[in-house]
Amino acid sequence: MAVPTPPTDAELDTYIRTRYALVGIDLSTLPENDPTAPMDQARVLANARSTIRQEVQYSDYVPDQQAHAAVLYPAPLSVWTGEYRP
Repeated sequence: MAVPTPPTDAELDTYIRTRYALVGIDLSTLPENDPTAPMDQARVLANARSTIRQEVQYSDYVPDQQAHAAVLYPAPLSVWTGEYRP
């Protein structure tokens, strides 16, 4: 199987801007590139690209086969245990 070509910075920037827009974050409210600003678009995009490109290390994690599925997800667990009362 051929290794896929890594995305370019421009492709990742488009992906990042789209994902942020989908959750309601408008990067255009930040300055484009201002080293004196607490944060700017260039740094946000660089940090997001870096995070996306990092390889995830799963080490030797093996999920507990005896755990009920709700234990892995807090919201269903609270319903399952009766802690949640609407």
